[in-house]
Amino acid sequence: MTAEPVTGPGRAAGVTTGVTTGVTDTGIARVRPGECHVWFAGASADLGLLSLLDATERDRYRQFLREQPRALYLTAHALARKVIAAQYGVRPAALRFAAVCKHCAGAHGKPRLVDPPFPLALSLSHSGERVAVALTLGADVGVDLERVGHHQEDLPRSVLSAAEQRTLHAVPEGARDAAFIRYWCRKEAVLKATGDGLLVNPAALTVSPPDAPAQLLAWDDRTGPARPVHLTDLDPGPGYRAAVAVLDHAPRVVTHRVDDVLGPPA
Repeated sequence: MTAEPVTGPGRAAGVTTGVTTGVTDTGIARVRPGECHVWFAGASADLGLLSLLDATERDRYRQFLREQPRALYLTAHALARKVIAAQYGVRPAALRFAAVCKHCAGAHGKPRLVDPPFPLALSLSHSGERVAVALTLGADVGVDLERVGHHQEDLPRSVLSAAEQRTLHAVPEGARDAAFIRYWCRKEAVLKATGDGLLVNPAALTVSPPDAPAQLLAWDDRTGPARPVHLTDLDPGPGYRAAVAVLDHAPRVVTHRVDDVLGPPA
């Protein structure tokens, strides 16, 4: 397999944490062209967050049988609505989203804002007790967040390419789980950004080794992504790994830690 990079590298050192060039009237960072903003928050079971959701999301929330998945879903969707609504001064619950699969046109694809038709791209992720929301202007984005040790039993090593498996085998056993999750975050971020999701075999992608800057090196069944993919590792906090992928142009990545998802009134 070729190891020639087909995308530009992303470095954690290139991520700006909690610093931005402007804020909205509600104090939430404003997303500008050429930027990718990622908000991290702890899962909350605060029922006040339901007021930020629409009727479809509230119905989906009630379908979860266990408290933790319910809290993760609630927090991720409430936070997404909060930060998007702040960009344009609208009510969070008034936003309308659609999800269409690029492979089968089913309603299980990547969420997109359709009303109002703002040029924002959105990606959500959650794991353990944390959520991530990524926003860009005019560029597709994919974010993945994973708790180390959370999915190891569910994710076989076969999701790695042959080159990645060889590299992982050389990692000391005590660090292998964290290295595997680094691989997985990078792959899923790319597949979310392109809209392929897990309908594409993750082993078809080869990303850079866990201790190297994030980069997509090869995509087996393609000559390369149709559009450039810029991949960046993020720091979501101890015990977690995260990565964000943005198509077309290398972004300035800004991360935020959120203590109170409800925050100031909308």
